[in-house]
Amino acid sequence: MNTLYEPHPLLSRAQLLLDKKACFFPERTYEKPLDLNPEAEEVRVLLLGDTGSGNEDQHRVSRRSWQTCCELGADLVLLLGDNFIMDGVDSVEDEQWRTKFEEVYEHQLPFYAVLGNHDLRGNWRAQIAYSDLSERWVMPDVNYSFQAGPLEIFGINTTCTVCSLWTLQKPRVQPWRLVFGHRPLVTRGRHRGMTWLERMLVRWARPDVFCSGHNHLLEHTRWQGIDQITSGGGGNPIHSADYETIPEGEFLAETMGYVWLHASREELEARFFNDEGEELYRFRRQQS
Repeated sequence: MNTLYEPHPLLSRAQLLLDKKACFFPERTYEKPLDLNPEAEEVRVLLLGDTGSGNEDQHRVSRRSWQTCCELGADLVLLLGDNFIMDGVDSVEDEQWRTKFEEVYEHQLPFYAVLGNHDLRGNWRAQIAYSDLSERWVMPDVNYSFQAGPLEIFGINTTCTVCSLWTLQKPRVQPWRLVFGHRPLVTRGRHRGMTWLERMLVRWARPDVFCSGHNHLLEHTRWQGIDQITSGGGGNPIHSADYETIPEGEFLAETMGYVWLHASREELEARFFNDEGEELYRFRRQQS
């Protein structure tokens, strides 16, 4: 049995339950470089979440986001989970790789991905293994980190936060710290955010930006000095939101779309676009 694709046969029932949440990491060596020009003065990032429908909505978001990348520039893509819906892939040969990723995106960029709850309905180890076969797909583990220009970026599995949030507790090595995972910290979307304890663990890591999907909409909130970006409009039906005012709320749009982020060593800017490529909102923050 290949332990990369299947849980170990001697796992206990409790361990199997944890395995379904991707709390056990595969024992493997990832040989490709993860960092992307860490000495560069700037980096441009495309944020796509909840993409994996394979329908015309996903294709339209792909086309418009690629147009934005061509106009504004882009160095990498962050995939924010639920990369395949309704169920994750079964193997590295699953047809969904072709219909929901390879043939959807023109973007000749590295796609750094994390797992969402729908991805865990399939074989999550296959998404890690696909990194060895693809020129674009990057998921070396369920939790990992890398540097890109002035950003240090942490990808986490928000379904198993007991394990993943401890990986954030590291000294800062770049001007900006960005964390991306599937579930948001705080949100007005129908899928609520993290628990207070989970939020405290994130806060202790002192990220500047937390990027997520899970809710199928676009949203910006600011909580405890952290800019929360929800970019969950990558191709699945839009979720209605709770429009009750919350102190953290800055922007909310019930629309498909994507977010483009630019970081220099002094300033970070995020721009929100709908699925027609129209800019809806932007914010900036200066390096303190």
